Amino acid sequence: MPALESLLTKSQLHSLKTAARNGSYHVLLGAGASRGAHNRYGDVPMAKALVEALAEEYPDVPIDVTEDTLMRAYQRSVIGSSREAVWRFLKKVFGDVQHAEWFTDLISLPWRRIWTLNVDDAAEQAYRSSPLSQYRAARTISWDEEFSETGDLEIIHLHGHIIGSKPRQLIFSLPEYQAAAQGHVVWDQVLASTIGSQPLVVVGARLLDDPDIERLLTRNRPSAAAPSIVVDPKISPANEWELKQYGFVVYKGTAEEFTKDWFAQVGLDRESLLELAQSEQLSVPQVHELQTNHPGPRPKSHRYLEGDEPLWCDVIDNLVAPLSWMREVAKDIREWAASESHDPRIHLIYGSRLTGVSSGLLWIAREVRSAGVRCYDFDRSSRFDVQRLVDKFSGQGPSVLFIDGAADFADDIYKLLTEAGLESTAEIYVVAAELPGRSLQLEARIEAAYESNLSASVPARIQRRDAEVLVDLRERHGRLGKLEGLNRNQRVGHFRNRDVFSAMMELEHGIGFHKRMEQEVLSLDADWKKALILLLSVASRGRNSVSLLECAKALNVSSDTIVRAARRSMEPFIEIQGDAVVARQRDLLMDSIVKSLGDKGALSALRECIQNLSPLVNQESLRARNRAAMFVRYTMTQKLLTSIFPSEDVEKFYDDLLPHFGGWNARYWEQRAIHAKHLNDWSRAESFAERAVNLLDDAFTRTTCGTILINKANYFARQGEARWREFHQRGKRHFDVALTADRANRVTAFAYLEAAMSLAESATERNVPEWADPIADLLHEWKPIYSGLRLVLGNNPAQDSVRRAEALSRRWERLSE
Repeated sequence: MPALESLLTKSQLHSLKTAARNGSYHVLLGAGASRGAHNRYGDVPMAKALVEALAEEYPDVPIDVTEDTLMRAYQRSVIGSSREAVWRFLKKVFGDVQHAEWFTDLISLPWRRIWTLNVDDAAEQAYRSSPLSQYRAARTISWDEEFSETGDLEIIHLHGHIIGSKPRQLIFSLPEYQAAAQGHVVWDQVLASTIGSQPLVVVGARLLDDPDIERLLTRNRPSAAAPSIVVDPKISPANEWELKQYGFVVYKGTAEEFTKDWFAQVGLDRESLLELAQSEQLSVPQVHELQTNHPGPRPKSHRYLEGDEPLWCDVIDNLVAPLSWMREVAKDIREWAASESHDPRIHLIYGSRLTGVSSGLLWIAREVRSAGVRCYDFDRSSRFDVQRLVDKFSGQGPSVLFIDGAADFADDIYKLLTEAGLESTAEIYVVAAELPGRSLQLEARIEAAYESNLSASVPARIQRRDAEVLVDLRERHGRLGKLEGLNRNQRVGHFRNRDVFSAMMELEHGIGFHKRMEQEVLSLDADWKKALILLLSVASRGRNSVSLLECAKALNVSSDTIVRAARRSMEPFIEIQGDAVVARQRDLLMDSIVKSLGDKGALSALRECIQNLSPLVNQESLRARNRAAMFVRYTMTQKLLTSIFPSEDVEKFYDDLLPHFGGWNARYWEQRAIHAKHLNDWSRAESFAERAVNLLDDAFTRTTCGTILINKANYFARQGEARWREFHQRGKRHFDVALTADRANRVTAFAYLEAAMSLAESATERNVPEWADPIADLLHEWKPIYSGLRLVLGNNPAQDSVRRAEALSRRWERLSE
């Protein structure tokens, strides 16, 4: 048996230890991993023994135990009885399995996911007896279930399972293998991306003998820094050679020997494993502690000062300039941490794109770490478990949670602050950043914490004091570029009244940089590469995160193909940060890509990306706020599409997505309704909005429908038609339902107030005497909704919502005179 250490380079061993401890490794279990397991009916049978068991169970079925394969024996058993009957027999054979102690140790390791080709419940039973199970729940998934991901440990049965009382579809026979392959099963595609992009350990599976796994393997070769390992004590020299060509490390020892070796190399024992399980890395895997002594890996091509998305290591290396708003927020956190009372608090940061918000949050974290405050970053891959996070923060002193792009998680932030308020030992300060246009979605959900709320707006343009800070930073690092020969006032002038990103980019690359990049885009040798830049540009514009898995799925290319391209021809355009792929130029190449592909081609490419991602998007993944679901939701918005493609047929775009989203996705119909309204196609707008309500009756679909109906009323009022009253009343009823269901929803309140006020103004301008009373009634109904909203907004004139409310009040007063 070789020692694991002897098979790896020093770099590989270091990457293995890091990935193994932080929960980045996946494990794939084959039949060999269940060898030695047993239940009350005896040992769990391997293939030959299972053929014999089927022959004994179904004596009238012609099964030749010496000649027939398991595929053939299973298929004949199903023909001779039924699929359900065979499933129930297999449940008896493979249910309630107990395994050796080493297997529990293996399952107890901090895996990202457990994949298994086995139908038995050995992994679930072993995990149930593991001490880790009390800190991280397990979720069993069958191959044909819809995709969603949470912070739980997912145990994915690629051939189905016998858990539960309801018979499930298994994959044993050749037709079932073929049907699964032709059906483009979503979990197979997730595994394919996993093989190509994330470290994997294979135990007890013959990768080159399983038809569907071999198919995935040949298209997706390992590319992660941490090595992927195949454990097989009896592997043939030919198969060992082939797997090494694919990029795997082959460990020629037993699973038990490997497990012991793994614990030793990673530096784990049962006590330290339990400590690791209690950390947020495993119990709340979406939340990561920011530690100054662990800056994290820096990609080889990463250049923060040249415009790349910020990483924690950039802040540790003092590459981020401390602008005024950053220092103010850090000051408040330090004062909170030093005070006697550590009541839960939230600080809202509103900043437009390219103003340095993401960099600023990381700088604030490093600054307050020096005051002994523990800081955490939320990666937005899915919703976090509120109670586990409160438990994690309890008793450890002041803790700050940074959330960049917080509106989609406002409900969870509210619950976190509420629960922390009830738990006296949980001292939590949340820094939540969002685009100014999404302030209402964020603020409405934190009403209960509003008294402890602070807000700050990041200036869109750099003021003199911050310009001087930026000059000092560039001078300190010898990166003044073309400013080197200028005096200080001229250097400061380069930054003043500009956004941070464009000023930095021009300094690094020169005024003609974007023109040169446009030529680089035109020279790309494959349309999928251009489509990738388009996808990432759209994601950047909406502050969406896109993983390597989602990029591969969207473009229908293997993940390792993208990894290789990122190191070569795509290096100027994209960067891989952990499991995420980002556009190095944010969305500044959007116009160049659209020009290169043509408007029609670019819109078609975006539509194909969404169609390819549709298997990852369902009600459950939307509820979990998974990245693919949130990206698709954003990309379907009418406002985005018409801003990128003002002259293209966006209606056809929606038509092409109908088979994928029309039957279940209310968001799809809302956006179609808004687009129809944009075209003044009121009949279709109304119909689409009502469809959204029928699919999902909540405050948001009611708001959209109510808005469109009152907008339609406005259209009739401008035409001098009295029908406006009918549509106003219908729209008002939708708003009443929405506000009754969710009193804190400021989006709904503002939507009604603005739509109804515009209607009142249009109706008044027509100067129709018969309309005087209906207009007065409308204004009478309008006032209490405004008053209720104004009461909760406070009086901070710096808040956009307060300014909007005051403007509405002035309009009401003019009409009421």
